[in-house]
Amino acid sequence: MLFHAYILAVYAITYSAKSISVNASVFLFTVSVLSPLMIAIGKGLPLDCLNYKSAIERENSELNVEV
Repeated sequence: MLFHAYILAVYAITYSAKSISVNASVFLFTVSVLSPLMIAIGKGLPLDCLNYKSAIERENSELNVEV
């Protein structure tokens, strides 16, 4: 539910910026979409979090399991 509210807020802000003729509405949309990812990386999310091979290797090393 929170994700849906965030997406609606991003679209509402972008639409309102475009309707009042702000030329930066595309930039505003891009920043609003990418900001949660950038904040998560800044707070310690590993950059290879979507790489499944490194995630499996990291889990195996934490469990001391050899593949």
